Amino acid sequence: MLLRMLLSTFLLAAPAFAASPQAEGFKKLSGAQIRQAFSGKEFSDEAHFAYNYRANGVVQGTSMGKKVTNTWKVVKDQLCVTESSSEEACYFVWKKGSAVKLVIGASDDLGLDGFLK
Repeated sequence: MLLRMLLSTFLLAAPAFAASPQAEGFKKLSGAQIRQAFSGKEFSDEAHFAYNYRANGVVQGTSMGKKVTNTWKVVKDQLCVTESSSEEACYFVWKKGSAVKLVIGASDDLGLDGFLK
């Protein structure tokens, strides 16, 4: 369910990815950098979702007004999130200041924008 909602958000956000994250000044994070950036932080677009990434691998928050509890881990240089229905999605993470872009696969066209706090 969460992944379907995120995919809808990705499709709506696709125009925001017209330029590559690197061209916009974002830096691609390594696995260790992803763990450091997300552990104990909130990732949110300040409107549709807000997820708290706990150090123990649990993600709790809200998506489109509904409470969610998922798990997260870093696999190689990707952030992987598994929802309760066991669907796993992995993202490359690009960061510039507190701004973050989660990008699916090698495509710069599909992704999710937000901020880490």
